[in-house]
Amino acid sequence: MTFVGRTQINTARAAVCFCAIGAVLLSLGGCVSGGKSGRAGGSFFGAKGAPWTIRCLELTGPGRQTQIAQFAEALKRTPGIRARDVFTFSDSGKTGLYYGYYKRATDPKTGVRDMPAQMRRDLDLIKQLGDGKGRRYFIAALPARIPTPNAGNPAWNLSNVTGTYTLQVAAFEAVDNFSEFKQAAADYCEFLRGKGYDAYYHHADASSVVTVGLFGSDAVVDDSQGQTYLRQYSRQVAKLQQDELLKYNYVNGGIVYVIGPDGSRTPVPSFLVKLPNQQTP
Repeated sequence: MTFVGRTQINTARAAVCFCAIGAVLLSLGGCVSGGKSGRAGGSFFGAKGAPWTIRCLELTGPGRQTQIAQFAEALKRTPGIRARDVFTFSDSGKTGLYYGYYKRATDPKTGVRDMPAQMRRDLDLIKQLGDGKGRRYFIAALPARIPTPNAGNPAWNLSNVTGTYTLQVAAFEAVDNFSEFKQAAADYCEFLRGKGYDAYYHHADASSVVTVGLFGSDAVVDDSQGQTYLRQYSRQVAKLQQDELLKYNYVNGGIVYVIGPDGSRTPVPSFLVKLPNQQTP
């Protein structure tokens, strides 16, 4: 397999040294104190930006790892490609082919995340690669956060349990100064388990959530309002929401508020979500 492209880009290799990152030490007392919204910290990129890469291709199904490995070897031999920056990653039934290591920062005023010039050039090159017949193998390539292994006790993974609903009580999202969201969710799940709660976690590409309890379809008593926060829940769920630890949907350790037209602040409560195996694709 050989890739050809319309352009070749010669660049100096960006040497990025990765070291093992310890688990995030969550300030659990701050999480439950009620007060201010906050962010956790600890990324090795710090305020300079979050770790990103380019996801060239992602496959599922039998044989995906072999196929991705073949694409990776061919990509490494392609002119203009930094062979050392090609890597693969498998998790949760998917295998991806990735290229490059970049730092992306978010403008605190606009909320817009920048794209470094090197990343833009690399992405353009990757998308052009194909065969002599003009077929582009990586036309769907896109920026992605550096993939990280899943963390947590597999028995507490929402994907491995049955039910219809569960109560979401926390979310951990990747931001510029915090990328260990999977470990943070696993740690908080373990913390709640230690307090006697039936806690679970679920990981996604850029965020993880922690939930409590497993409920049937009768957990939602009134869904006429349409909006998640306005649903009326069963007595069992409502009782859980009275607990200080389960009252809100904490985000990165802090309470999130909805600002009303009059400037009033309303904390976002915990809410029921469907289990992953109950969600419509």
